[in-house]
Amino acid sequence: MGQIGHGIYLCRYQIRVAAINLSFVICHLSFAASPSDPAAQLHSEVDQVLALAYSGQSSEALVDRAGPLLEKDFSFELVTRQAIGPGWRQFTASDQQKITDLFTRLVIRIYSARVVGTQRPNIIYGKTITLAPDRCEIPTRVTAPNSDKPYSVTYRLINLPSGWRIYDVLIEGVSFVANYRAQFDELAQRGGAAAIIKALEAKLAEPINPNS
Repeated sequence: MGQIGHGIYLCRYQIRVAAINLSFVICHLSFAASPSDPAAQLHSEVDQVLALAYSGQSSEALVDRAGPLLEKDFSFELVTRQAIGPGWRQFTASDQQKITDLFTRLVIRIYSARVVGTQRPNIIYGKTITLAPDRCEIPTRVTAPNSDKPYSVTYRLINLPSGWRIYDVLIEGVSFVANYRAQFDELAQRGGAAAIIKALEAKLAEPINPNS
């Protein structure tokens, strides 16, 4: 198993919620409400996105349909930069863009493979917590179908010129960004940007696997 494949398993010992541990990392996403109210934005398109994710269509179809929504509502450039860590500054602009594009595609593929189904989760939203003038986090409690044990998913958002964008998600307190940083840092130390690009390309070349 390669470095990227191995990293996808890192949270499993902390999040024992079957195969949907990543499905809600990015399921409350299409923002259409007032740009000054991140909570309203997070709520505004939940039904639409859940209908898309749990329409019963194949993972392949969902990748193409969900991609534009996720690219609009996540700051993937910031997510990728944080996941790489200090080594990011040593990469060329071309390598940074390549890695961002590949990592964005990988996240969308993983999401699409995880959320295909017919039964929606139950989601309860908590109060918005201000982290800084331009940053906040919104906690939720998610109960999966056929389960009475909820788990926490916390969204961290940043207010950019383009509006509020998600830059990290914590599942049961485990940061999505931090989870990837350890493996990316190891790859960067061994082979720089080229090693990260190679590993991401190899992972994307594999068939979509909902259990990976």
